[in-house]
Amino acid sequence: MVRLAVTGGIACGKSRVAQYLQTCGIPVCEADLLGHEALAVGSPVYGDVVAEFGRGILDEAGAIDRGRLGSIVFAQPERLARLNRLIHPVVQAAIADWLDTQEQGGCAVAAVIVPLLFEADMADGWDVIVGVGCSPDLQLARLMGRGLGEEACRLRVAAQMPLAEKMKLSDFEIWNDGSEAQLEERVDDVLMSIEEK
Repeated sequence: MVRLAVTGGIACGKSRVAQYLQTCGIPVCEADLLGHEALAVGSPVYGDVVAEFGRGILDEAGAIDRGRLGSIVFAQPERLARLNRLIHPVVQAAIADWLDTQEQGGCAVAAVIVPLLFEADMADGWDVIVGVGCSPDLQLARLMGRGLGEEACRLRVAAQMPLAEKMKLSDFEIWNDGSEAQLEERVDDVLMSIEEK
């Protein structure tokens, strides 16, 4: 089975690539969703995260409010690093389990969307790494379109490895500055290259 990791910058189009891969019949797992599950009430790290960041990050129902948590960690890189040390091992274990399940099911290609692939030291063990990027102005505009203020957006971009560096470390680069059709065409090119290998 080909183990395909998709990484890249925030708001660059990784989720759109994931959707298209699924329409091509490729199963997709999203590390961000696993991270959200890791923060759920009753999860193995829920108590550790609350102990680390305080009950102020909880909503009325006792769930971790990711907006409140984000406003703390993206303004303080050392606290973001502490959060990642709690969550990343859980996410990595869940990804490994998911990949094993796909392989046991006879899957030919399985894709995992891992935004922090390089930052979280998770780049080993993949057959192919695809980087998804776009221009900084477009990235900022897309991120602000999600309802965040400009300063909050800039903090989130700054918390990641520089996009150019991520793209250099990837086996394939997909630049998503054009239309959806162009993005899909580029994904098709990458899939064809993988198949030829």
